[in-house]
Amino acid sequence: MAPSCPAPRRLAPRCAGDGRPSRRRGFPSTPRRPWTRGRPGSRPSPVKAAFIRLCHPFTLGESDMPATRNAFTPPRLAALRWLTDPGRHVPAEIRTRLLGEIFGSPKAIIVGVINGLLFNVLALAMLGGSVFTAFIVFDLALSVLRIVVVQHAVGRARAGATTPTDLYLVTAICWCALQGAIAFEAVRGGNPTLSLLAATSTMALVGPISARNFGAPRYAMLLVCLCELPFLSAAMLWGDRWMLVLLAQIPLFLYGVNAVVARIQVMAMANIQAEHDSSRHARHDALTGLLNRFGLMKRLDAEYAGGREDFIMFYLDLDGFKPINDSFGHPVGDLILSAVADRLRGATRPTDLVCRLGGDEFVVIARRLSPAEGGKLADTLIRAVADGPFLLPGLPPMRVGISVGFACSPEDGSDCADLQRKADMALYEAKRAGRGIHRRFSLHPSPIGTPEPRFARAG
Repeated sequence: MAPSCPAPRRLAPRCAGDGRPSRRRGFPSTPRRPWTRGRPGSRPSPVKAAFIRLCHPFTLGESDMPATRNAFTPPRLAALRWLTDPGRHVPAEIRTRLLGEIFGSPKAIIVGVINGLLFNVLALAMLGGSVFTAFIVFDLALSVLRIVVVQHAVGRARAGATTPTDLYLVTAICWCALQGAIAFEAVRGGNPTLSLLAATSTMALVGPISARNFGAPRYAMLLVCLCELPFLSAAMLWGDRWMLVLLAQIPLFLYGVNAVVARIQVMAMANIQAEHDSSRHARHDALTGLLNRFGLMKRLDAEYAGGREDFIMFYLDLDGFKPINDSFGHPVGDLILSAVADRLRGATRPTDLVCRLGGDEFVVIARRLSPAEGGKLADTLIRAVADGPFLLPGLPPMRVGISVGFACSPEDGSDCADLQRKADMALYEAKRAGRGIHRRFSLHPSPIGTPEPRFARAG
């Protein structure tokens, strides 16, 4: 018999660096590098690398509205709270995002700093004097302080810690007041060229200020006034009576800026609200309003992954629900599920998570409970669902029960996926043992030394 030859092995197409299949079969494609040019492995220029390092701490990750990460602390001073108040019509869930927008657009901050320093140096060269020398020193010191404060604030916001919001707001106010004072002195010097440059420099600040601070209209208008009014005042004092026309133009100018800020705020609020609603719909069950499977995974990854906090995971499954759903139809079954969700909410603490995985399966996450306390909570959940009948209009009283299986962290493990598997196994044992009871997962060595899952009645 002729020896059989092994079948040729087919090579699976390798993936590109961005996760897409490579165009050439069997050959990996080079990952895309967002900031490199030329041959692979090349580095950016020293100036560009410094700019990347400077801007990188400002960039926030993907926002998660319900979570506390990437949230900036509201100001402590009453005056600053009033200045940054977006208005009574703004919902509470959007206020934090609007406050965070004040810390955005780091490139605008850096460009403004560079522009201010260049104009200072030019004014010193054209007019001389110790005033502009002092302005340069103050501008440098204040600009460095602003950049350091913003970097520190963004870092603390990422960590969920208190941010120096008051200091950031005060430094921005001081910087705008300094730019106004510089423009006033430049125009008062009487040099037409420098006055024209001062007008261009100060007016160029209006757009970035309005775009960055639309979440706080009063604060934005204060910054605009600090930059523009000193320059306009110096222009009116220039000695040309035609400059008095500015008295009529200034109110119109401020009204227009305020209208632009208000319009940007309305558009941004609509986008933020749509994003918030979309995120909520993706993470919450439409029937009960509880977290769904995706929302549960996100919360577990954000708050409980890696054993950051001790908690107990309960898996719950309804007993006797299927006959009701089959006999009376899905609309009645949906009403029962909504009522069960309400009872579970009432039986848990505000800090606990109640989730619906789908069908008649629920999950409860309770933090900072001992295993014995977990058994008591499981009894409470069972009684909350089974003790009273569900009364629906035009239908006879209906009763459903619930079985519970749970696993504890760190006693039963700290990996969330492993705890879910163990809690689900404990629930299966509770269903098999008679229903309407709870079981806790436990692991004991088998006689041959191989660990095998066993289940114990908690409490």
